[in-house]
Amino acid sequence: MQRPEHLPDFTDPPLDEVVLGVQFAPVPSYASVYAMEIWKLFKDEFPKVLEQPILEPQFETFGGLNVQTGPKIQFGSAPVGSRLWFLSSDENHLLQFQPDRFLTNWRRQPNPQPYPRYEGIAASFLESLKKLEAHFAERFAYKIDINQAEIGYINIIPVDDFSEASDWFRMWNGAHLNTEALNASFNEVITDQGGKPIARLRHDLQSVFSPDGKSKAFRLSITYKGKPAGSNLASALEFISGGREAIVERFDEITTETAHKIWGKQA
Repeated sequence: MQRPEHLPDFTDPPLDEVVLGVQFAPVPSYASVYAMEIWKLFKDEFPKVLEQPILEPQFETFGGLNVQTGPKIQFGSAPVGSRLWFLSSDENHLLQFQPDRFLTNWRRQPNPQPYPRYEGIAASFLESLKKLEAHFAERFAYKIDINQAEIGYINIIPVDDFSEASDWFRMWNGAHLNTEALNASFNEVITDQGGKPIARLRHDLQSVFSPDGKSKAFRLSITYKGKPAGSNLASALEFISGGREAIVERFDEITTETAHKIWGKQA
């Protein structure tokens, strides 16, 4: 994979976490007893395991009430068991698996590491998906049927005071308010060339404190979710890559030139 030349680039972006993921029709005949087989596929690179609550199915819908804010819609049987985290030795990389979901995360914490760039994360995720797909085909005679895909970037921007919002974000238009806390969000509907909605781009901005309460920061999360054009791996990665472009371009548009200089924006 190569980085598109038109995308804005930063030498030191404030990225704290990146997540890529797919949701698919639940695997028939899967039971929790098979979880060990899944872990064995990735154990060499992800030797640690944690168990997490299962995620409910999510579907981006358009033209009416968004399913995420109204009644849940379930297609097929619900996933069973729990969600498993497979972590790398340094815990900066993880895979998440449940019978209808597979995700990968890169996290700057707990062990600070340079951002490995989207191309590396996506290539590794694709290889992991191929392993999972081959296992499903052999063990369950099941072909992955992807119905949603997503990508999210979470940025942590340290500040001395929350009144500095206009120094970092264009939407404040230079207003310096005596801000005690900040919580803002908005969504965009992304359409294809024919005007058909294909994804939803979510922006969430919050004022946050460090665990000890001594440091302040803005947490900017931008996520891109929707249904790929096809149900296979290639379509999902194409959708996710398109989401990456939308996120990076929007991040560049809503942040200030002053911030760009600090993050090392490349001309």
